[in-house]
Amino acid sequence: MADKPHQFQMAYVAEQDRMLLQISTRDKAEFRLWLTRRAVRLLWDGLLKTIEAGLEKDTTIDADKRETILLFEHQSAMKQADFETPFQGEADSFPLGEEGVLVASMWVGGKSDGAYTLKLGPRQGNGITFYLDDKLMHSFMQMLIDSSNRAEWGLEFRLPVSESTNLADLSLPDRVVRH
Repeated sequence: MADKPHQFQMAYVAEQDRMLLQISTRDKAEFRLWLTRRAVRLLWDGLLKTIEAGLEKDTTIDADKRETILLFEHQSAMKQADFETPFQGEADSFPLGEEGVLVASMWVGGKSDGAYTLKLGPRQGNGITFYLDDKLMHSFMQMLIDSSNRAEWGLEFRLPVSESTNLADLSLPDRVVRH
C-alpha cells in the first residue's frame, strides 16, 4: 500500500508484550504490524524529529516559539480527529498475512506534497508505505502515546515542552476514546 490509510487501530496485546497496529484501506485491505517496545521507541523518536524538522525549516520562527506551534498543531489535530468511529475490521484481504509481520525496519520521511511518509516492515519481505497529512500524523502520534501508556512500558512519550512554552490555551481534549 502506498496511500493514505482509511483507519488505524493500535492495541497492546499483553500475551505478546507488543502493540498490534492495524491499518485498513478503503478497498477493504488490512495491514497488521506488530511493534515491540524498542520499535515503538524508535518510531516515536523518528516521528518527533520529523515534525520538529518541518518547523525548523521555517527560519522566521523563533526557536522558543516552535514548541508552542507544535503543541497548537497537535491540539488542533486532536479536535478534528475521529476517535469515536469503531475500527471496521471487515477486511477482504491481508497483504501482510492475517497474523501480520513483526516490524524490524522503519523510515519516516518529511513532508513532500503536503504529507509525511511512513514505511514499516519486517527485516525481510514486504511491508507497508503510507502517507499522513498533519492531522493523521498527530493522531498517529497520540495513538502511540496512549497505547504505550496502557502497555506500562515506561516510555513517557510527550511533545517537547520547555519552561518558556505557554500552555494556557493548549490543553488536550479531556476524553479520548480509541477504537
